[in-house]
Amino acid sequence: MSVLSFVWVILIVGTPTTVLAGLKCDSVKPYFEAHGFPASDIPKEPISSKELKTCGGISSGGEVCCSADMEVRLQARARDKHEKATRDTLHRLQQLLLTRGTRFHNYFQELLKSSKIGFHDMFKKTYGILYEQNSAVFQDLFKDLENYYATGAVDLDDMMDNFFNTLYQKMFTVLNSQYTFDEKYLECVGMHMKEMRPFGDVPSKLGNQVKRSFVATRAFSQALTVASDVLKHMQQLKPSPECAAALTRMTACPSCSGIPGNVLACTDMCANVMKGCLAHHAALDAEWNHFVEAVNNVADRLLGPFNIEMLVRPINLKISEAIMNFQENSHDVSQRVFTGCGRPLLGRRRRRDAKDLDLESLNFDQDSLSEDRSSTAIMLDKLVKEIKQKVRDSKQFWVYLPYQLCNDGLIVAPSNTNECWNGTHVDKYIYPVSSDGETQTLNPEVREGGSRPSVVKEQLFQLTTITNRLRSAYNGHDVDWIDTEETWYGSGSGSGDNVEEDPITDDEDGFNEEGSGYDDPDPVPEAPKPPPPIVPNQDIPPRVDIEPKTPSLNNKTSSVESGATRPKMSLSRALTTYLFPIAVMWFGGCLTEWL
Repeated sequence: MSVLSFVWVILIVGTPTTVLAGLKCDSVKPYFEAHGFPASDIPKEPISSKELKTCGGISSGGEVCCSADMEVRLQARARDKHEKATRDTLHRLQQLLLTRGTRFHNYFQELLKSSKIGFHDMFKKTYGILYEQNSAVFQDLFKDLENYYATGAVDLDDMMDNFFNTLYQKMFTVLNSQYTFDEKYLECVGMHMKEMRPFGDVPSKLGNQVKRSFVATRAFSQALTVASDVLKHMQQLKPSPECAAALTRMTACPSCSGIPGNVLACTDMCANVMKGCLAHHAALDAEWNHFVEAVNNVADRLLGPFNIEMLVRPINLKISEAIMNFQENSHDVSQRVFTGCGRPLLGRRRRRDAKDLDLESLNFDQDSLSEDRSSTAIMLDKLVKEIKQKVRDSKQFWVYLPYQLCNDGLIVAPSNTNECWNGTHVDKYIYPVSSDGETQTLNPEVREGGSRPSVVKEQLFQLTTITNRLRSAYNGHDVDWIDTEETWYGSGSGSGDNVEEDPITDDEDGFNEEGSGYDDPDPVPEAPKPPPPIVPNQDIPPRVDIEPKTPSLNNKTSSVESGATRPKMSLSRALTTYLFPIAVMWFGGCLTEWL
């Protein structure tokens, strides 16, 4: 070997030692002081790296600018910062869903209250004392609807059957007031209800509409609360020791190696560190995406055939229509009941006293009749469209989360790939980016393993359950809420079964696909989007069937139509149509009393 060659070997082999010999801790002192380290704790000259657990192996020269105690504290800071950043990101989406869910809940409560008041106003003006004396029937109907939305502990089919059966007996008694009926006779009357169809096809149509709309509405409201709770509980996850070590190596070891704090991690290194640290979070991705699709489908139902507003607002007209059908066929119905149950005994009615007018008067929030109802003027379709869009924006939230956190000041621009910290020194990062998802066994930075934490399993169960319930609601089926856990407006979790889809056709009803136009007075930060520089190349997914009309008892064609398309009836016509038959019978009863 020539002398010149020997000199080149010495220079090449001795280069790291030469660089280390020039290591100056003064350049990183401001960084450590800015992070709360007193000047007395910061080494003035390089010290041995033997006592360091994470950063010590990086320095091939065996010297660093931080002590073992400083490394422990730097690791704690790195872990806490990561935990806070993760928690804040989850909290933003949690609040977004919670805020929208609260608005939907409040809107529905106002809608139901307004409908109840409108029902009371119309029936009191139309039927007067006859309505007030039998108001408990209608009061119980609204109570059951409210109870179903709040708890789910109501069988909607039984509720509607009981309502019309009770209304049938009450009307039969009123329209045949010259007779005396005991409980046994009224039981017989009820047994013949479905056979005689005194209300036409209103009970079957209205019952079907109530079931579909209320199930979908409650499932939609529940879904927003469950998703918010999932995000809340996922904030409890703590970084693992392997994650904490990788965070330290990425954010603190550069300073311990004497590199100024303005040198940030390479993009791909940060992606690997965050994917390893958030591996258990990524376990929710597939089920979350199924949940997003289910919410989207139910939202379409609420904008179309299951529109709760088109059901609740005109429910008074629909029930009045049932009563009108009964009145038109009252004679035929009565004769058929008398044939099946026997003719009852005639009884003498006493004259009405003034005190009868105060019996069983319904308290439908009378003080609220004059309240400003402008708060219910917000169109339901705009609110549902906005919620639908917000939820859809969160698709693939969990696999985008690592990139979101890296973009939060932890990485350098992609163009500076040779001027970033790669885990050992400032240079290009040589390892490939790990795949998305929970499995990170090949991740070069954090090989996260072990079983899923119990909190992750619980949230997966919650998402699976509410998704199955949303699918049932979408298909127009009932949902079992028996094991639902109550919250302030009936949120909860339980079990659900996958249900095959029914071919339900959506009504057009003028609903369009434009933006919601909903004016947000207190905007909530949007769900995190994947940062373009580091997202891997991949494709990112960014008429009710009307029952055939059934002839009524007098073989006339029924005029029952959907509440969404039925023309409005004037008050004068309503009074004439609904009140006149009752008035005639009432005066007839009075004449009987004087005979």
